[in-house]
Amino acid sequence: MQGLLLVAALGHAMAACSTVEQAPAAPLEPVAVTDFTSVAGKWEGLLVRSPPVRSRNDDWVKLHITEDGTFRFEAYRTIGAFTGAGQFTLDQGTLLAKSEKGGRIAARLYRHAGQSDRLLKVEGTSGDGITYYADLTPARRR
Repeated sequence: MQGLLLVAALGHAMAACSTVEQAPAAPLEPVAVTDFTSVAGKWEGLLVRSPPVRSRNDDWVKLHITEDGTFRFEAYRTIGAFTGAGQFTLDQGTLLAKSEKGGRIAARLYRHAGQSDRLLKVEGTSGDGITYYADLTPARRR
């Protein structure tokens, strides 16, 4: 009986120790993009498609923005890479792009309150109405 009580007490102690509360993330604050140099560079993150078409609904995407606003992207999928390029324009602090086939991209820059890390939230719609979302961070140098 004492052995069962000891096992139960240890189980409760382990459960109590394993529940570690994480500090809430600092809220995101929008940052107006006033020129392309403030977002120039390489960005990367997870690209999510809506509506999903397969059980795995995400791809890794890399976005390279130049100082004149031209961009190119690569999304890596199991079946290969999906690539594209274009030219951003600025409208009220937001990066915008349109394709000849009816696609659109809007990207907005954010920072966590009181921190210097940046997040580029991208939403794109293809010409056939499929929506893509990505939260991109500056690419790490390798």
